[in-house]
Amino acid sequence: MMPVETKTKIHEDSKKLVFQDSDVKKAMDLIRDHGYVTREDFNQMDDEDWAEGFDKKIEAGFLNAEGEDPYIYFEQFDFKGGDIDSIIFDMDQLGTRDRALELLAQAIHQTAY
Repeated sequence: MMPVETKTKIHEDSKKLVFQDSDVKKAMDLIRDHGYVTREDFNQMDDEDWAEGFDKKIEAGFLNAEGEDPYIYFEQFDFKGGDIDSIIFDMDQLGTRDRALELLAQAIHQTAY
């Protein structure tokens, strides 16, 4: 009997995600200024894993900032045609998920459902 060859699949969690401190600082500044960031600001946000990790870095950055405690939120929305896109936003500034959806749609030139 011949041995059976086993192939292992590369798991998503083994993906190497890199976040530059300068990008985190830029994102924090953009969020302070207008309340959110999208892939229009950071192309890497088209990768859901990267965007989720970036959200955690941004949250940590604000936690370490003196006198700041924004409610940073990561959300993905579906658009007509099946496109899914991400936004990281300050719920305190935008107020609702619907407002985040509107701003994301405008930023990426899409039509919300």
